[in-house]
Amino acid sequence: MKKKVIVGIVSILVLVSGGIFYMTHSTLNSHDDVSNVLDEKGVKLYKHGFRLLEEQIATYIKDHYAGVRKIEFSPIFIQGDNKHSMFNANIVPAIYDKHGKKAILGGDIGNTGYENYGLLAGLHLDFNGADKEVIELEVEGQDVDVSGSKHLPNKAKLTSSKKIDENIEALVKDGQLKEVVKNDSGSPKAEVVYNTEIKKGKYWKWR
Repeated sequence: MKKKVIVGIVSILVLVSGGIFYMTHSTLNSHDDVSNVLDEKGVKLYKHGFRLLEEQIATYIKDHYAGVRKIEFSPIFIQGDNKHSMFNANIVPAIYDKHGKKAILGGDIGNTGYENYGLLAGLHLDFNGADKEVIELEVEGQDVDVSGSKHLPNKAKLTSSKKIDENIEALVKDGQLKEVVKNDSGSPKAEVVYNTEIKKGKYWKWR
């Protein structure tokens, strides 16, 4: 009789723990699942396009700013579904100086707002009539086709960027970065952490 009771209790505990795991696992998957917004080809396109955008941003900062220890990127955050709300996708670049400070690009500094990075903000993604990827990066106000590039081609490298320059200057003045200075020596040894994870969420909350 005792054995039956013990077996019954163990069975209940297994069922309960299994149910908790299933509920937690399902909740996480439903939150991070983007299949209702992007199909497999769409996911591949977004990972490819945003990787090139990240490389464009990181290359410019490394080549034109001294005092940078590391550059990293948030996941690719998507919002909306084009059915009930407008679809958009953005990343957040972060800069670490050599004094342990970290600051993000985009968002507000004081009463001034700075541009974000993503769709219609430096990057255009689409498929053409032959269902081939179309990836364009903005360079000095012009869209440059980088669809066939695995890594950032020279034609898509930034030689100037008012958007990034003004943002970094404001971060330094605000004390969020220290001794990050624009000059030709750059920061060639700066570490770069790319991120092509795609998830639903509000990019402006990433830190």
